[in-house]
Amino acid sequence: MVGSILIIGDENKQGLLLKDALKKETHFSLSLISKTAISVSAIVEKAPDVIVINPKTTYFEIMDLYYSLKKEPQIIDTPIVLLMDESEMKAADLPSGIQEVLYRPLRLEEAVTRIQLLFKRIHKIDQKNVIQRGKIMIDVAKYEIKIGEKKIDLTFTEFQLLKFLCTNPGTVFTREVLLNKVWGYEYYGGTRTVDVHIRRLRSKIEGKSSTFIETVRNIGYKFISD
Repeated sequence: MVGSILIIGDENKQGLLLKDALKKETHFSLSLISKTAISVSAIVEKAPDVIVINPKTTYFEIMDLYYSLKKEPQIIDTPIVLLMDESEMKAADLPSGIQEVLYRPLRLEEAVTRIQLLFKRIHKIDQKNVIQRGKIMIDVAKYEIKIGEKKIDLTFTEFQLLKFLCTNPGTVFTREVLLNKVWGYEYYGGTRTVDVHIRRLRSKIEGKSSTFIETVRNIGYKFISD
């Protein structure tokens, strides 16, 4: 699986251990940042597929961060994993947007497995790494795209762009976020690159009776499943 995970909170070693375990056992892109050094806008810009909160703060501060994240349309549906001491959990009343709770000290093998299963469930990826959105089928392992029974030939970047949009249907992404997620944080090209690739991608997957990518004026693009 290819995706990105953002771990917030490096005040204890559990976040670092989880990052190292995920890096060793998966193909996720991983970031570990201090809670005190991050802003909600920076989290939105990173557009992670899964957010892990590893707090060394009170329950109320955790909830303040949670509700701040849920106010942002671009990450409102992003699954959140919470790392907690089991004693804290007994008194916690957690909202439904927190998809998983992992107890400290972590059992790393179990933690990695549960995050992988969460990613598959949220992004509708089966055991064969297949994403199905309406008529579009993406075989992640084979780098293969089909619309119905027709195989579509895409460049690597077009494939990555379509895969990212398909795993986040209905979510509007700015051109800047798409540059970061598909081309990478080190890419310094202009946002026109996104427009060019979107246009080429549409010419290959869309027809007179089918539209999969919608332009949201003055903002960016989103995937819609017909």
